[in-house]
Amino acid sequence: MTRLARWIQRVLIFLIASVTLWFIVTQIFERIDQRVPVFAALLLTYALAAYVVLPPVIHASVAVLRRNRIPRVTRAADGLPADPVNVVLVGSQEQLRSAFAAAGWHVADTLTIRSAARMVVSFILDRSYPTAPFSALYLFGRRQDIGFQEDVGDSPRKRHHIRFWAANIDPEFGVSDLAYWTRRLRIDPSQSHIWVGAGTTDTGFGLQSMTWQISHRVDRDADSEREHIVATLHGSGCIAEERYIEAGEPVGTHFITDGRIFHARLVPRESP
Repeated sequence: MTRLARWIQRVLIFLIASVTLWFIVTQIFERIDQRVPVFAALLLTYALAAYVVLPPVIHASVAVLRRNRIPRVTRAADGLPADPVNVVLVGSQEQLRSAFAAAGWHVADTLTIRSAARMVVSFILDRSYPTAPFSALYLFGRRQDIGFQEDVGDSPRKRHHIRFWAANIDPEFGVSDLAYWTRRLRIDPSQSHIWVGAGTTDTGFGLQSMTWQISHRVDRDADSEREHIVATLHGSGCIAEERYIEAGEPVGTHFITDGRIFHARLVPRESP
């Protein structure tokens, strides 16, 4: 990407962020503040901004600004860089599930009010929740398609985890087509896809930047988690044609990483 293109992108992002902030402050907070006490208005504004307004804004922004590109990092709902992309696996969703199941990892529950409440209770009581849900991160303009995790000990506060996005399921529509925004993406579990993954280690709970969504805190050493994931996949016997892809650009986040991406093909598990 040229320097001019980067500056144009930054200006567009700034404009989108400014309009979004103006909308939250003047159209949401001020209207709520006229009807309820200030504390309740702030609480309702936070909930609407973090979970209703910002996610679709990020979806639209990424869809326009990063069309036909595999980003080097995922994005949080606030639009800021999140977990680095560090694993790419090629195969079907069935093979992906089988590989991580053989390694002893669990598919994460969908984030709902019920699963979020169960996660909070598990955190407070320090009780294991092997399929705890993930917060939403975004790649290709959408949240993760599937995620896997492995507890660190019996505590729900720490876990190895990785989110995956199927990179080649988008239909060939332009962003100006209504179908691009209204389509429902469906993944055929038996069809081969390029699974782009972002793996990190959760070390506790905290608040996300800007949106203040409640989420896990993440270990900055992303390379260590990448190597742990590679080791577990080796143990499952479900990968072949392994190699590392050297990143063309820095990852661009606060994570400590050399930017390399592990790449492998998923294969049926060998019999003992």
